[in-house]
Amino acid sequence: MGMIMNKKRVGVIPVAAITLVAIACAPLLVWLKGHAPLALNVFANERYNLEIGYQVTVLALAAIVIGLVYAMTGREGLAYLNLRRRGGVIRPEPWIGVKPKAGETWRHLGLNFAVVITLATAIVIYFQVVHGKSISFDWVPGIFLVLAFALANAFSEEILFRFSFVAVVSKYGYSPYLAQGLAAAIFGVVHYFGNPGGLVGVLMAAFIGWFLAKSMLETKGFFWALIIHFLQDVVIFTALFME
Repeated sequence: MGMIMNKKRVGVIPVAAITLVAIACAPLLVWLKGHAPLALNVFANERYNLEIGYQVTVLALAAIVIGLVYAMTGREGLAYLNLRRRGGVIRPEPWIGVKPKAGETWRHLGLNFAVVITLATAIVIYFQVVHGKSISFDWVPGIFLVLAFALANAFSEEILFRFSFVAVVSKYGYSPYLAQGLAAAIFGVVHYFGNPGGLVGVLMAAFIGWFLAKSMLETKGFFWALIIHFLQDVVIFTALFME
């Protein structure tokens, strides 16, 4: 018991530090989105160029955060980046209907929620971005860029707002609900200015932040968080590029 308490005392500074890093990243992403820090001229479509510059910049930021997490947790923390771990025991969450049956693992829950979250995102994005507008879509290179941007964005945001908390909080023996709460709060707030946006965007992003942190904690891997976020972002980027 004493060892656990000592571990938690030592962990106060790393947990506080990674929380401050994530809090700083939230407004930084909003600023980067509107200020084109990396000027590229790859395509005739300026929106594509702006998005490439943004994604490259945020990937670099994610790499820095991975380095910080490694400094705080060592290889133990980096283990949460494993993409092969897709199963894992599900902690019941009756308030959202998560009542796993005997033998049910994250292989089932992850797939079910991937479908539900993607469909919910599509509905909200349709009414916030697409509905009532004249739309067109540049299939080439649009579809390839949608997939590339969705993957890059999902990876970066999972590193900044999920992996960071999960790895550090777990390393120092704190409750998994601390990691999930921090992930929900910060990811929710930053999406007030995102897509989906406004109060609906905050609530959706907060739930997704909480749920994807749960997936990392219980599978001890990155797979479901990355896949679910990627599918969401495919929907979002497709809608944005239709404007």
